Amino acid sequence: MGESVRPVGEVYVLGQSRAWPAIAIPGVIMALMIVVGVLFDLVIWTVLALGVASIVLAFVRWRNGVFADDLGLLVRDRSGLHRSYAWDEIERMGWVDAGMWGSTLSVFPRGGPYDVPGPNAAVNVGRIWRPGRQHLADPMPALLETHGIKALFDS
Repeated sequence: MGESVRPVGEVYVLGQSRAWPAIAIPGVIMALMIVVGVLFDLVIWTVLALGVASIVLAFVRWRNGVFADDLGLLVRDRSGLHRSYAWDEIERMGWVDAGMWGSTLSVFPRGGPYDVPGPNAAVNVGRIWRPGRQHLADPMPALLETHGIKALFDS
């Protein structure tokens, strides 16, 4: 990537990983599976493998987050905070749910119809475990309207 950047102006939290449910829920399920395995001599290895995979994934994405400032999108991951797209480069964007593996911010950049990524092909900008909100108001609709960007499923 590059060096970490500093936010410019007001910073909005679009989404950030919440690791505690991603660790606690599979941890409890795995503990129950171990108890059942010891008591009834029955171990379901697939459930244990999925539990371990989800805990490892939660640790990998522990501090991931997607933020917005006056210039555009900021993505925080293991390599630090880096700038992703400026507001005038984005045609449409929104969250795409990846099921039990988290969510990604999908961005359709401006450009020609055959550009990849471009207005017909998205790029996943930030991957987080589950969107965690510290406050009730979602800043995404206001930011999209302010910068003239369409939501992901707008026509």
